[in-house]
Amino acid sequence: MANMEDGILKVTETQAQTYYDAADELYDMYVEAVDYIIDNDLFFDVGVPFNLVEAIKKSWENDVHWHIFGRFLFSGGLDAEPLIVQGFDADAPHYLVETALEQYELLEAKGIDTEEQYNEVYEKISDNFKRLITLMDDTELFEERYDGWKILFSALAQNEADEKAVRFLQQMADDAGFETEFEYLQNVHFGEDGIGLNDEEEFEYWYKQFKWSEMAHDEPELLVTLTNIMKNQKAIILNPAYTAVFESQGILKILRQLYPDSPYLNDRKVDVSKPQAHVIFAYEACGLGFVQDNTFIAHSLA
Repeated sequence: MANMEDGILKVTETQAQTYYDAADELYDMYVEAVDYIIDNDLFFDVGVPFNLVEAIKKSWENDVHWHIFGRFLFSGGLDAEPLIVQGFDADAPHYLVETALEQYELLEAKGIDTEEQYNEVYEKISDNFKRLITLMDDTELFEERYDGWKILFSALAQNEADEKAVRFLQQMADDAGFETEFEYLQNVHFGEDGIGLNDEEEFEYWYKQFKWSEMAHDEPELLVTLTNIMKNQKAIILNPAYTAVFESQGILKILRQLYPDSPYLNDRKVDVSKPQAHVIFAYEACGLGFVQDNTFIAHSLA
């Protein structure tokens, strides 16, 4: 059984690094799978709504549509069990605050050295915001290239958990050096000139906590507007529309076709009674967390 001490899951450095290595390798595999899906027009096959296709293609073809962060879900990896990916939550901040912030607080409450964990989420996501400007170049070039472009952060007013996570992301972008503001999604203005809070104040970037797949179903008119905004280069939307393919129902099937020998793609049944791992990814693996029965579990290095 997994080693739990006083409510803290003990993992070895080797186990923790195995999760990181898997996430780094899988991200490259997911990118190849998205290329394959787009090139072969397999959107219907993997369950992507038809009205998302244009936005997905538009965001995929240009590096300025940068993926800020995502979360790989794993089973196994403990008790000598094989490590199997269960999915990639690429467009939502689930367990982000817990992994990046509350993890420290839980260890501190137990009198455990807060450095005894695999967690660089805050620093790595802040750096990845800088890559909106520097892209693949060194993030130290951010200050000389940044020209005052602003990010508007939005969440639905009735979702406190999402708002907390989005405001946390805003803080990371602030620390990266961006000018930012927050407004509830219901109050954001969309028009031919882009995205803003009124007719005069427009934003170059918009981080929306409203999953693309949900938007395609619940707000198709908004999706059309955002697609046109992207086509006319009036704003860049975060996370990009192609994250809907990362999250699609059928992408694991495509991955198994492309990588039949990968040890991470076994489709065995998951034992939900055991802790399930997740790894936050922001240009690279940067944070490890565990969940059991929908409850976040802090970890420390054994």
